[in-house]
Amino acid sequence: MIEALVLAACLVGWAACGSPESQGLRPGGPPGLLPDLIETIDPSSDPKPTDLNVTLLSAKLGPALDMEYSSITKPTKNMLTSYFPFRRNRKGRLVPVGTMPKHVREVELGYVRLGDGTKVKTRVPSRLRKKLRQLLWALTACPVGHRWRDLGSRFWPRWLKEGYCPATTCSIPAGMKCRPSATEHKYLLRWHCRKTCTWIKVQYPVVTDCVCACGSSGYS
Repeated sequence: MIEALVLAACLVGWAACGSPESQGLRPGGPPGLLPDLIETIDPSSDPKPTDLNVTLLSAKLGPALDMEYSSITKPTKNMLTSYFPFRRNRKGRLVPVGTMPKHVREVELGYVRLGDGTKVKTRVPSRLRKKLRQLLWALTACPVGHRWRDLGSRFWPRWLKEGYCPATTCSIPAGMKCRPSATEHKYLLRWHCRKTCTWIKVQYPVVTDCVCACGSSGYS
């Protein structure tokens, strides 16, 4: 039984070993977090209080202003939260929340395929298969974490809720890591100076999903 569980876990890991490049992601620093932007320190290039009219800036962004992922004022705390696809019930047991990933759902626990191609049937009742899949799901889960990031006075809104992937192994045996697999672009205003200074609309990528994948470099 233990051998079957380990084999199934390995299959889950390799099934999820997709290429981040195929998701339109690019190499970066830590999984999901963009490197700090290098700014000029000339204070004359900073927006003045008269340039920070909330009503005008909100109108400039229009419906693209996403207050779920941004904040005009400094958040009360730099939250470190993550979504884990399980919760504890009254008995303290983990119960799944949401839909089981396809690569876990499709793990075959009814037989083991040998090297010569033959199949050896396993005596695993359907109820136990369900519990084994839930265990594999929990062991290989890659929840997206969130934290507030101060982008500086030259962005509006100034604070953005970034997504990132946990820096932990997610495979059996260990080795594969949680990597960004999907992003959404949030619109912000950027204070841009050439001959004159003005606010321009820019896109900022935010990680929205992580997956257990091969490779050693982070993506953003």
